[in-house]
Amino acid sequence: MGHPNPGQPNPGQLGAHKEQVLALYQAARQLLDAGRVAEACAVLEQGRTLDPTAINLLLRLGECLARAGRTAGAWNVFSEAAAVARSAGDPRAARAAAIAAALEPRLSRITIDVPAATAAPGLEIRRDGVLIPPAQWGQALPVDPGTHTVEARAPGRRRWSTVRAVPPDGARELVHVPTLEQEPPPHAPSAALPGPRGQAPRLLASAGRSDGDGGGRAQRVIALASGGAGLVGLGLGAAFGLEAIARRDASNRGHCDARSRCDAAGVALREDAQAAGTASTIAFSAGTAALLAAGLLFWTAPPKAAAPPARRAAAAATAGPGAFSLVVGGSY
Repeated sequence: MGHPNPGQPNPGQLGAHKEQVLALYQAARQLLDAGRVAEACAVLEQGRTLDPTAINLLLRLGECLARAGRTAGAWNVFSEAAAVARSAGDPRAARAAAIAAALEPRLSRITIDVPAATAAPGLEIRRDGVLIPPAQWGQALPVDPGTHTVEARAPGRRRWSTVRAVPPDGARELVHVPTLEQEPPPHAPSAALPGPRGQAPRLLASAGRSDGDGGGRAQRVIALASGGAGLVGLGLGAAFGLEAIARRDASNRGHCDARSRCDAAGVALREDAQAAGTASTIAFSAGTAALLAAGLLFWTAPPKAAAPPARRAAAAATAGPGAFSLVVGGSY
């Protein structure tokens, strides 16, 4: 006795789903008549999942996708319908094959170029979150017109991605995957400076006037250096902030909906945006603290003509993920 082919639908399951598929088909027709094309296509996709051999449903789905401008999706469905009808001896195979052939010259395509020199061990290429097997690298693959995200990742390498807008009507887009950069080694925690137990690491510290003008000059130099570091921190904060906004905007372009439900590419973009936002907050905090410390140090520096009462000032700052603190004090 033969065993059922695991790749073919179970006849019992198809029979159980027949009424549900018919109801979905009718609902999709009503949506199409009302001009709600995207919703109709989604309903027909559900029916296709339940019964991938329903030729009428496949033909209607192909028409719906073509009407929505999704030429690659329509071409795939009509080709599938032709194969299903041909295997069943159904005369509708000729019609489905003819429509697929008419659509083929209009297909837009993306070619993902991965030179052998850039192919790191374990390299994975994904388009819109779907894994592209190595056998398809370098091939012009049909895609629907619109925005597409190409992503490359490999163990021990920095992830790389790009977003491309593919025009309709036979457009060709070429994506070159660069050599992925090595991930930096994990940072070892900095050794704490000797001092009383529980004392915060001191990043900025200075004393007031010493004998002569040497102490004042040194304090002013430290103040200027601290101010420069503060400006760098603000610049980095702005750069990370812009990166966070760019990643968030990219996730909203076809990868995440209004309820923040995202596909794989959208999740990665949202994670990148959150990391950049955290880095921006820390950089802004550190830069602001450094500028405040610079102003305090410069103001308390002894004048060149010596002799006022000694003024002493100190500033200490600590920073960590999601937290920053600054402590200043002195006597005047």
